[in-house]
Amino acid sequence: MDILGDTRIDWIRYRWWFAAVSLAIVVAGVFDVVRQGGFRYGIDFSEGTLVTAKFVEEPEVEAIREAVTALGYGGAVIQSSDDNQVMIRVEKEESEASDAEAGTGAEAGASPIDETANRILEALRAGVAGNELEAASTEIVGPVVGEQLRRQGRNATLLALFAMLVYIGFRFEPVYGVGATVAVIHDVVVTIALVSLFDYEISLNVIAAFMTLVGYSVNDTIVIFDRVRENRHIHRRLKLAEIVNLAINQTLRRTVLTSGLTLVAVGALLAWGGPVLKPFAFVLVAGVIVGTYSSVAIASPIVLWWREVRGKAAPPAELQRPAEKPLRV
Repeated sequence: MDILGDTRIDWIRYRWWFAAVSLAIVVAGVFDVVRQGGFRYGIDFSEGTLVTAKFVEEPEVEAIREAVTALGYGGAVIQSSDDNQVMIRVEKEESEASDAEAGTGAEAGASPIDETANRILEALRAGVAGNELEAASTEIVGPVVGEQLRRQGRNATLLALFAMLVYIGFRFEPVYGVGATVAVIHDVVVTIALVSLFDYEISLNVIAAFMTLVGYSVNDTIVIFDRVRENRHIHRRLKLAEIVNLAINQTLRRTVLTSGLTLVAVGALLAWGGPVLKPFAFVLVAGVIVGTYSSVAIASPIVLWWREVRGKAAPPAELQRPAEKPLRV
């Protein structure tokens, strides 16, 4: 399917404009994070209550959501699973923390977080749309667990970035690995800024979306780098900037089609996936757009900039013709 034709856009010419756009988004995200006093973490990364309830019949998630919202927990995350089970996650509020420090609670010997679990269980035992509660269990997520999950999520992302750097450096050249890694870091930072600007929480689902974003972004970058490597052997007299522009234009149709079809799928998930999957889908939508953008506007210009800084904008010595020896008379 030829929807773009042969493009001859000078992408390298606008590289500083691309960098300015990315910098503006990151700066706006930093100011928003500072204004909020930090990132918004979901129940997975902060203190809170986890209630697992099993019903006699298959429960209606919306009916349970209405019952929990009526208790004042409108931000609760509700997920259904097999065997008529439902998981309800409620993040600890600041008022609960102050009550815990003061040693006050609605029931003697019960912490405010325990009170939250008891209130939810009472509402579920009263019956939700005629469905009786068969069994239930509660779990308190403490600050130590939340900190451990945050650390594991960060380490997993850093390990993935390092693995990408090693692989691409081995597959192409070290400078290409650096360019791809910088582009992936750019994608993660810009997407995090957008998550903060659009007021989404960071949860385990969001971390999973970021890991998907890392793989998707580097895949598109590898396609362009592979075409750059081929063109350096075919067009030996062209400068590296011209070769990079040629590679981007040659792969642009493939990039647009792949990213466009992916956006259709994750866009549908964002529109109709429900409140639980909405943060996950948002990161995928933003990540696909930012990842496609960075493959064209960040990764390749980084390689070119590095070559220019080190005075290697010309093709490497092994691709140049050997100098002719002077004739002896």
